[in-house]
Amino acid sequence: MRNAEVIRQWKILKTIEAGRYTTAADLAGEHRVTERTIRRDIEALQEAGFPLYDDRADGRKVWRLVEGHKQRLTQSFTLAELAALFFGKNMLSFLGGAPFAQDLESAFDKIKEALPARSLPYLARIQELFSARPDPAKDYSKKQDVISGLIDATLHQRPAKIAYFSFNSKKTKEYTLDPYRLVYYRGGLYLYARAHEYGEVRTFAVERVQSIEVLDQQFEIPADFSVGDYARGAFGIAGGKPEAVELVFASEMAGYIRERVWHESQSMEDRSDGSVALSLQVAPGWELKSWIKGFLPHVRVTKPASLRDEIARELDAARRAFVPPRDKR
Repeated sequence: MRNAEVIRQWKILKTIEAGRYTTAADLAGEHRVTERTIRRDIEALQEAGFPLYDDRADGRKVWRLVEGHKQRLTQSFTLAELAALFFGKNMLSFLGGAPFAQDLESAFDKIKEALPARSLPYLARIQELFSARPDPAKDYSKKQDVISGLIDATLHQRPAKIAYFSFNSKKTKEYTLDPYRLVYYRGGLYLYARAHEYGEVRTFAVERVQSIEVLDQQFEIPADFSVGDYARGAFGIAGGKPEAVELVFASEMAGYIRERVWHESQSMEDRSDGSVALSLQVAPGWELKSWIKGFLPHVRVTKPASLRDEIARELDAARRAFVPPRDKR
């Protein structure tokens, strides 16, 4: 219920911020709760620092935001903080096709306006010293309706019917989903959602969603399920049930392995021959296998045996695919 409460309070704030003078009774009817619940929501927003106050309009008690709060928000930042936010624009370039891209562009324009004009050439020079090399990005310019629907369904905990193209079957399938979370990973947007057809949480690539219908229903995330735990089980984006995985990297690669945090569950053990053992608690899916193969021949899988055997089979198949063709002369 906590998620639904926060979502409702966010919608109330957006309604008031839009300048719609609204009463507690209006808000209660819109959200199908009592006026007492609405008053508690507004108190929670006020305690969180949002400058809401009650006023009279047409003989009714309505809620408003303090005038000039946006200007005060800008003034609360130091120039260094505004400059840092301005630099951050490069980090969000992957959202160019998303429906909220225009809002981000508008926000950065306002940050730019708040900076002294004479400082912009100087900041531009500094910006050239720092850059984020993006991963290959996916194009969402034709998926704005899909993303808007997924955001709506996720925020309001409403099921959705989607048409989804599956790479495994090479077919478009119909799914009914309870969408739990949208995730950005390496240039792409993904959805963690419970698929009714399978009775389990799966990962969906947003660009493969061909259509969406948000249903006029609501769902609750099961009390025994944690979206965070599901995500932490992923070695990449595809979550799942984690298993104990142990890899041993030869001395040629040990230094490279030691200098990074590959997963939040990792632990390392240096060995006398210069190798390093890396232990993980992750779902042993295709992303983990691809990563391991990238270190061959300087890595071996010590557990689980099923992961080692699966990679060995795939390497045998790859070896056959790389056999040079026979000379037909």
